Amino acid sequence: MLLINNLKCSIIISVYKDTDSLDLILESLINQTIIPNEVIISEDGNSKEMVEYVKVAKDKYKKLDIVHLYQEDIGWRKNIALNRAIVASKYEYLIFIDGDCVPFDDFIENHIMQASKKIVLAGKRVELGDQITKEIRSKKLTVSKLTNNYWLYAIKLIKDKTRHLEDILHISYKSFLAPFVKKEVNYIIGCNWSAFKEDILAINGFDETYALPSVGEDVDLGWRFRGLGIELKSCRYNANIVHLYHKKRFDSSQGIINNAILKKNFDANKFVCDNGVKKYDKKNLNR
Repeated sequence: MLLINNLKCSIIISVYKDTDSLDLILESLINQTIIPNEVIISEDGNSKEMVEYVKVAKDKYKKLDIVHLYQEDIGWRKNIALNRAIVASKYEYLIFIDGDCVPFDDFIENHIMQASKKIVLAGKRVELGDQITKEIRSKKLTVSKLTNNYWLYAIKLIKDKTRHLEDILHISYKSFLAPFVKKEVNYIIGCNWSAFKEDILAINGFDETYALPSVGEDVDLGWRFRGLGIELKSCRYNANIVHLYHKKRFDSSQGIINNAILKKNFDANKFVCDNGVKKYDKKNLNR
């Protein structure tokens, strides 16, 4: 296990039309204890609203090196968008979040400072309820204030039916308590994980055979990493994010199709996917 200091990183944000949530994320990133070297907005679509927003964001958040990648909007193609973002990325370490997830103030630092080659860091997320999400979107409450004083909002969070509330507990990697917190991880959640680019390329990135959400952008990655001897390590309670409430966009039954693909590959010990990242040329990516 090789620890790397002074890493440069790209954070890849998977988005679809929701510019309000994206603005909250960028506001968080500009105030991080360690600002990412590159921010890639990986859009699974090509909305005019997103193009216009990115123009504003580049002027508003000048300290961020923002890159916008887009593709034709013809259904769920998140894995394709993410593979293109991997190829486009400038730096050796990649952090992945979703466009409805806002990081804690030291999120980047807790990923970077625990980074190791042959290690994938896998975090969790707190799923906020409708009312607190509305307060955050209306600027009545900031994510920073909520997450830095979460004990003051405990009752409100419970009443708002927050899911995975235990994952709002924050213990930095550098806290004296960190070594005593037992954390196990068996899978990757696609909205909060990181790894060295070379390790992601080793499994040929995301498998684009998955044409529906669920499994293909997270669970599939985990077992393929492990199959090549790349370990999953938890950064739970360290690198925290909050997930903003929204109605579910997809039917959970879609997972049946993806599980069939997963089982076929699992039975064949196919750790390096055929339909992955290596076919893309950096010169031909839309920006």
